[in-house]
Amino acid sequence: MRKNRNILTGGIRQKVFGLLLITLVLIIVTYTAVYYFQSKRVEKLVNDTYEAQKLVYIENGLEDRFEDIRDGEVASFQGEMFHAQNILILLLVFIVAFGMISAYIITGRIISPLNAITRRVASLGVRNRQFKMEDAYRTGDEIEVLAESFAKQSARTMLYIDEIKTVTAEKERIGAELDMAKKIQASQLPSLFPPFPDRNEFSLYASMTPAKEVGGDFYDFFMIDHDHIGLVMADVSGKGVPAALLMMVARVLIKSSLQNGDEPAEALENVNNQLCEGNEEGFFVTMWVAVLEIPTGKGLAANAGHEHPVLRRAGGSYELVIYNHSMPVGTMEGLRFKQHEFCLNPGDSIFVYTDGVAEATNAENELYGTERMLDALNKEPDAQPEQVLTNVMDDIHSFVDEAEQFDDITMMSFRYQG
Repeated sequence: MRKNRNILTGGIRQKVFGLLLITLVLIIVTYTAVYYFQSKRVEKLVNDTYEAQKLVYIENGLEDRFEDIRDGEVASFQGEMFHAQNILILLLVFIVAFGMISAYIITGRIISPLNAITRRVASLGVRNRQFKMEDAYRTGDEIEVLAESFAKQSARTMLYIDEIKTVTAEKERIGAELDMAKKIQASQLPSLFPPFPDRNEFSLYASMTPAKEVGGDFYDFFMIDHDHIGLVMADVSGKGVPAALLMMVARVLIKSSLQNGDEPAEALENVNNQLCEGNEEGFFVTMWVAVLEIPTGKGLAANAGHEHPVLRRAGGSYELVIYNHSMPVGTMEGLRFKQHEFCLNPGDSIFVYTDGVAEATNAENELYGTERMLDALNKEPDAQPEQVLTNVMDDIHSFVDEAEQFDDITMMSFRYQG
């Protein structure tokens, strides 16, 4: 749609010229009207004056002389008025010319620095990175104040951009290091399944999904000897790199202790005492540790403040095995840990996990809980270990939906074939 244009639209110079022209036209029209009005009044006054003296001239026989005098005076008056009119016109022309030149000079002093500022601002990011004060902007008026404001804002923006670049570079560096730490952590956990393809007496599967780039949960399973397997599920307090470092230390310590022939309770005592040395940060680790004699299904288990394991007997349902726990490892030196015997029959299954499963939270701040976990496990009670973990994880994702994961989710399923 085409905009209506007039002398008051457009740039500053056009607007100033337009306002000046309108003002001058109004002055000229007003003054001209007053001039002609006063001229007519004076001319009428002259005529009235001579008309009052006409009888005197007639009585003295000077009627013709009267007409000549009156006409001469009127003509002289009109001549003077015409001369005054010409002077007025010349004066107005001079005023208009002077006003236009003055307006051009004044608007030039306003527009030139504004145009320079506009061009410089438009070129930011293309040819120039920062707006700086120049002599062209030092006008001693509001334009200089505007330019100084631009310069200060530009300097602050550049400082902010430099800070953002520094933070971004540091974030990228940290991200790369965390990614490497994640790969290192993942390499520490068993990841090949089935882990022991030549063993038909059992099957197992495990997974760990960290809440951040790296996590503090870990699982482990390993052959102690030909007839014994060790199972470990643990959760380090805290998150991120410190928890991951402690996780790797704890994993090595518990594995070494069990492979040296220690029972679960003895292994936890050894790990606890070693972790307490120099533990100024106060980190601790909850652990569930078990050693199973494969030919007989008999085993020993110890729980250091960890979640209750879940047991399913052949043909039955998954149920929590609830008993009193010992203290987490790393809390204080000299702790004693309780252990208990258990026995698996062919077809029995064990499911162990970290608190990230039960404490998964949805957008309404509701916890997933162990009841939902048991329901997910019992949807397919006869499923193989890998499918068991898939069913639980799918159910967690369905419950949590788009809510952010705040804790690591680690699970392990072990099925004894006998």
